[in-house]
Amino acid sequence: MSDFLSEIGRRSVDGILSQPNTHYMVIDVGGGTLDVTVHEIQGDGTIKEMHKVTGGPYGGIKVNEEFENLLGELFGAEKLKRYQSQSPSDWISLMNEFEGKKRGKRILDSGLMTNVRLPRSFVSFVNHTRSPAMERYGDKVVKLKSNEYLSLSSGMMKKLFTPVVECIKEHLKELQKNPQLSKVQTMLLVGGFAESAFLQEEMKKEFSGRYKILIPNHASIAVVQGAVMFGKKPTTITQRIINTTYGADCSRDFVYGLHSEEKKFVVDGIEKCNDLFSCFVKENEVVKLGQRIKKTYNPLRADRRKLQFGFYVTSNPNTKYITEPTVTKIGSLAVKSPDTWRGKYRDIELSMYFGGTEITATAWDISSGNKAQTTLDFFCQS
Repeated sequence: MSDFLSEIGRRSVDGILSQPNTHYMVIDVGGGTLDVTVHEIQGDGTIKEMHKVTGGPYGGIKVNEEFENLLGELFGAEKLKRYQSQSPSDWISLMNEFEGKKRGKRILDSGLMTNVRLPRSFVSFVNHTRSPAMERYGDKVVKLKSNEYLSLSSGMMKKLFTPVVECIKEHLKELQKNPQLSKVQTMLLVGGFAESAFLQEEMKKEFSGRYKILIPNHASIAVVQGAVMFGKKPTTITQRIINTTYGADCSRDFVYGLHSEEKKFVVDGIEKCNDLFSCFVKENEVVKLGQRIKKTYNPLRADRRKLQFGFYVTSNPNTKYITEPTVTKIGSLAVKSPDTWRGKYRDIELSMYFGGTEITATAWDISSGNKAQTTLDFFCQS
C-alpha cells in the first residue's frame, strides 16, 4: 500500500485505508466519465458502499475536444475536418501526442511552453500560414515552432483543462454538502485522467484542506488492478447503494382512476392493465451481497405454457409504466409452465439476485420446477 502519492508526497497508506470505520471517496476519472462512490472499511476488512455511484461525462476526452476546437480556431474548422478525413492515421498520431503532453508537469510552470509535435502532413496541409487567430494570441501564447511543433503556453494549456476540471470540482463540492458523507476524510483519485498533473494540482488546491488526497503512482491502471482483485474476491464489498431503480413488467387488474385507459385490455371478461412496472429495488436502497429479492406472479391465461418476463431500469423511482421515457429494457427471459390443468393458479416466482457486479434474474415455475435465468448489468443506467 505504499505505491501512492498524497498532498505531502510519497507515503504509506496502510494507516489510512485499512483502519475499521474509515470512510473514503473513490474518484474514478477516466477518458470518458467521472464516477464517484464512498466506501467504509468494516472491522473484518470488508468494504461497505455508503453512497450510490454518481458522476457525469467529465473525462479527459473533454480536454482533447478543447484542443481540437483550438486547432479549428487556429487553422480553420473546415480545413481541419478535411485533414481528419484525408489523413486519419496522422490525425490519430497527433491526438496521441497531445494525450501524452496533457499529463505533463510543464503546464504547472507559467514560464514553460508545451510543445506538441505535429505530423509533417499536418504542417504541409495548413500551408505554413500564420492565421489571424495565431496573430491575435501572439507567440507567447501559441506559435508554430520550426514547422514541427505547436507550442502552447501554460495559460493556454490550462484553458483547455478548465471546463472539465471545474465540472469535476463542482460535482465533488455538491457531494460534500451531503450529511451522510461527513465522515469522509480521504479522497482516492484513480483513472487515466487522474495522471494529469494539472488535475492533481487543482484537486489538492480545492480539497486538501479537508481531505487527504491519495493518488496511485500508476493511477491509469489502478482501476484495472482493482477489478482483477475484486474478481478474485468478490465478497470484499458486502453491500452497495443502488444508483437506479430495477423492476420487471407485469399486468394487473385495471383500476379506474389509477390506471391509464390506453393500457386497458380484457382477458376472460376481466379488465386488465398492461405494461405496468413492478419495482424490485429503488434508487438509494441498500442491497447486500448475495441478497435475493422475490415476487410471485400468475399467468394471464389458463392455457399459457410459456411465460415471458422483461427487466428494466429507470431513473424515476416512481415509474408506473415500462413505456415511460425514463425506462430502459435490460434483459428478458421465458420460462416453461406446462401444468395448464392448474389454470391461472400457477405461481411463478421471479427473483433478482445481487452478486458482485451482476444481477441474476430467475423465473421459477413452482409447480413444474422449471427455471429460466439471465444476467443483468448491475451498473446499467437508464
